Amino acid sequence: MRVILFILLSFGFLQSQSIDQLIKQSLHMHPSLQTIKYRLSRMDEQIAISQNFKNPDVSLTINDIHFNDPFSRTLEPMQYQAINVKQSFPWFGKLDAQKNLAVSQKSVILNSYEAAKVQLAFEIRTTAYTMKELQKRINILNRYKAVAQQNIDLYTSYASTENESHISSMSASLLLSKIKIRQEKYLTILKIQKAKLSYLVQSKVSSISNKLNIKKPKKLSYYLNQANNNPNYKMKLTQKEVADAHTKLKNIMLQPDPYVKVGYFNRQGFEDFASITVGVSMPLYGTEEHTLEAAKKEALAANSASLDYKSSLYSEIEITYASLTEAYMIYNIITDESLPQLKHMFELTQSNIQNGADLFAYTNLLEQKLSLEEQRITIQSTFLKTEAKLKSLIGEL
Repeated sequence: MRVILFILLSFGFLQSQSIDQLIKQSLHMHPSLQTIKYRLSRMDEQIAISQNFKNPDVSLTINDIHFNDPFSRTLEPMQYQAINVKQSFPWFGKLDAQKNLAVSQKSVILNSYEAAKVQLAFEIRTTAYTMKELQKRINILNRYKAVAQQNIDLYTSYASTENESHISSMSASLLLSKIKIRQEKYLTILKIQKAKLSYLVQSKVSSISNKLNIKKPKKLSYYLNQANNNPNYKMKLTQKEVADAHTKLKNIMLQPDPYVKVGYFNRQGFEDFASITVGVSMPLYGTEEHTLEAAKKEALAANSASLDYKSSLYSEIEITYASLTEAYMIYNIITDESLPQLKHMFELTQSNIQNGADLFAYTNLLEQKLSLEEQRITIQSTFLKTEAKLKSLIGEL
């Protein structure tokens, strides 16, 4: 018996997972993150490429071909064959500048990877909290369905020809119908949320062990002080670094790369000989200067974008925090004021129901209590989802 109980408990534990466990599982399995990982790996190749010289040019020359005897190479001394190799050499500092640009580009992808992980964790949390909210709503509706049915039976026992008894009975039946309709809607939405969570986690999730418990929120200063950890903000900063690195590279590109060309010549009946050519391209048309100016303007735009995002991030944190404290205050009002008042009203009404009176008032109070309990569950879920958003804004998983 103990073995069977242990197996059942173990099975239940495996089926019910915490949100943190689901996030950890998803971070290892989700294909969207694997896509970014491959892009990160590709950037390692780009960094290696940035340190390579340009490929050399190799050419073969057959000089002075006579059309009347194209295959003869002994007609005159000007006939020769040559192999030429041309190699350009990057100007001092160009390879380092290219590497810095590639490293900065990799940092952008790395921060996008962190941002994707934070967003995925946020989506899992909000979906899980929505599921818990719906499950709690359905459980409450099940309880109220039973109470509503008891009321119908109670009103039937008090049935008479008086209109008030019929109205009370009809009111209780109407409440039961409303509960059934709402329950069907919640069940449908719950199926949708389960399907969404299965995609986010990349596996079926039967139940979640977390409860909709809320506690006093942290201070606003805590979130503002952590704002610089936001991966999207970090990505904006690295995009500025990319623009700066690109500008430095374009500035060095003003200096043309020198090249060396070496040739080996062969003539029939004469000694072979070699030639060496040293050259450089002439920047006559101002292309490099215009490219540099464009890069400078792009760097200024990237800097402005990072400053703008930082300002909007602080604003979004303050707005989200206001919603968090609002949810916390509403939860306390419902828990500490509204529900206790309704409980007292129920006690007063129930004493009259025993005498067959105030049946309609009791049904009305029952509907109000159901609405308040559902509202409290919604506020709990809203608080936790808002808290999850604040976590994502400061880069927490």
